[in-house]
Amino acid sequence: FFFCVTVGEKSGKSFRVVARNITFSLTVSPMVKFRTASIALTLLNFSEQGTAFSPFFLSRKKSSSQMSSLKPYIQTLIDGERHLTADETEAAFGEILSGADEVQVGSLLTLLRSRGETPSEIAGMVKAMNKACNSVDLGDKKLLDIVGTGGDGADTINISTASVVLAAACGCTVAKAGNRSVSSACGSADVLEALGVKVDLTPDQVVACVESCNVAFMFAPINHPAMRFVAPVRKKLGVRTCFNILGPMTNAASAQRTVIGVFHPELIPLVAGALKEVGRVDHAVVIHGVGLDEISPLGPSEILEIKNIAPAGESKQYEEKSFSFDPLDIGIPRCELVDLKGGGPEENAEKFRKVLEGGNHSDAKRDSIILNAGVGCYVYGLSESIEAGCKLARETLEAGKADALLKRWIVASQEAAGVAV
Repeated sequence: FFFCVTVGEKSGKSFRVVARNITFSLTVSPMVKFRTASIALTLLNFSEQGTAFSPFFLSRKKSSSQMSSLKPYIQTLIDGERHLTADETEAAFGEILSGADEVQVGSLLTLLRSRGETPSEIAGMVKAMNKACNSVDLGDKKLLDIVGTGGDGADTINISTASVVLAAACGCTVAKAGNRSVSSACGSADVLEALGVKVDLTPDQVVACVESCNVAFMFAPINHPAMRFVAPVRKKLGVRTCFNILGPMTNAASAQRTVIGVFHPELIPLVAGALKEVGRVDHAVVIHGVGLDEISPLGPSEILEIKNIAPAGESKQYEEKSFSFDPLDIGIPRCELVDLKGGGPEENAEKFRKVLEGGNHSDAKRDSIILNAGVGCYVYGLSESIEAGCKLARETLEAGKADALLKRWIVASQEAAGVAV
């Protein structure tokens, strides 16, 4: 359940918070979490400049007596006669995201992984996450996201994150979903924060940022707070689970156009099948490229494209096409993995700035940004082909428009968050 609360009597770095008839004392930090009795409170956003902030979410983890059992779903998978249906998986993950028993959660995740998740099972998980999401309402805007699952272990620069800046400079409206580093040296939130972008925006602040500069970042802990119930289980399991691939499919703004990179080629049909069953996207591509979860000059990429061809207002009907795309075909030379390497947040932020500078110089990092932004422009509808999208992206980059947009984004995000600029 959710409440709005008022904050007053700022004293140094402490606040007195009154929520209904309960008074709590808080010490300011970027993310405040504490527990009193059975109530867990998470401060998602505040302004140190003022005496009020919103929203402030309260959520309660279920007591053991309130928990619905995951045993029926576990037993079905143990019996081995069939997979779970989308409805069953949605119900199970609804319980997981409400704070189900950790032992049962670990058992279910392990069984799903061992049997191999189906597109219908993944679709049910996505639907459950969407229901539990603090969504961002951008009305009927056509939105793009370029995002990867991570997990390729390559520690490259933040290619997809830089690509959305270039795509936005080309004319796409971007709602970029992301998080801090999980499997790499530097996540999208880490590099953007190092650049000066405010990443921990509330849904309303995300809307304001998009209205101002055509791009905004949606921070996973704010939009998907229920994931905190899953984090301890994932950490204790220490192996990949379905949650490693769900993030790119659960955009809080319901982006209808998306480029999703996956860390293994066998995930391509799984993710595409789930996207079709969920039915939120209008045009998407799922990509695996030479060991990376994105297109790069390393070599050809495998792509599966799905596109809604149903008339407006009717149920979605997807056209599907699989193909290989080789950057050599559009004049982009091969590179080595070392040419794309990044580092920690400060190092990646510096490389991020350089890769978006104007001018006609070229290297593997710039080529990678152009490739992924070019695919984004194609999926968004700014170009008729990936080749034409890459041409638009290169012209936009060389003209200095991406560099200018990044600077606008930094200012717009801080203004949206109420930070003095």
